[in-house]
Amino acid sequence: MRIVSIMRIVSIRPRLFAWMLAVCSFAAISAPGAALGQSLIDGYWNPAFNEDAYPFLAGPDAGDYAGIPVTPAAVTLAHTWDAQQLDLPALQCWQYAATYGPRGPSLLRIWEDRDPFTQQQTRIETWAVFAAMHRVIWMVPHPHPPPWALDSWQGYSTGKWVGNVLWVHTDKLKPFLTRNGQPLDDETTLDERYFRYGDVLTLMQMISDPEYLSRPYVLSKLYSRVPQAGMSPYQCTPNDETHIPEGFVPMHLPGNGKLYIDGAVRRGIPVQAAAGGAATMFPEYQEYMKTLPRNPPASQIEKAEQQADAAEQKAAGQ
Repeated sequence: MRIVSIMRIVSIRPRLFAWMLAVCSFAAISAPGAALGQSLIDGYWNPAFNEDAYPFLAGPDAGDYAGIPVTPAAVTLAHTWDAQQLDLPALQCWQYAATYGPRGPSLLRIWEDRDPFTQQQTRIETWAVFAAMHRVIWMVPHPHPPPWALDSWQGYSTGKWVGNVLWVHTDKLKPFLTRNGQPLDDETTLDERYFRYGDVLTLMQMISDPEYLSRPYVLSKLYSRVPQAGMSPYQCTPNDETHIPEGFVPMHLPGNGKLYIDGAVRRGIPVQAAAGGAATMFPEYQEYMKTLPRNPPASQIEKAEQQADAAEQKAAGQ
């Protein structure tokens, strides 16, 4: 009887040990801060341009704000912008804001940092090759910059996981929205959602600006995973690419009379649609566009633009 009891205990212990090991493993996997979903977006991601090649590769035409809920104040300010500003050495190597940079033509790297003792995820960082855009998303309580602190291109970001979706909120941003002068105010906030399906990463952005946007501006972006990738340091050296007199900043005077519709006429976009506004954000606007009047001839627009340029140069010389 004693031998049988010992053998029975020995046979039970391995099963008990295996059961305890399984329980511990499950507890470790399900512990807060260590969920598998919180590491799904790590890696290298290549942007796709099936949605937004026009505005984020060559860039939009001057005066084209279609799909953006611009306010009249935003349009007035955007009309003072001149594309020649991009040739200024001081602006050739500048960064793009977090409201724009992630959608640009650049490989994106995402990684996480964890506390070495608790293994709690403390922050997520991103790096875009173009313009060396480095961003930090705080995943634990962290002091917010004071009101007098300088704004930055990437702003101050905090994040949290909702299931396998990363929610991010950003403020303290430098004003920047598009490459055709469409502005953002320094009170702009950015809310984002990152979620992954297989080797595809989707980014949803919601940009809010009480001054220059009549409602939140919503965009989406797709990325494809790159299993093996690397990044070289960003090298940008300013040069005098065009002849611009020292101390001169290209711009247009407010109310300069330019029409800013030559791009829309050339592409066959109704002028009213190119002017933007909240209504142009929605699919049903495509039906409304069919009721808009036809654009004037391109030759007429070109002549009017030449007259406006001549008048502006004359006013600037007086």
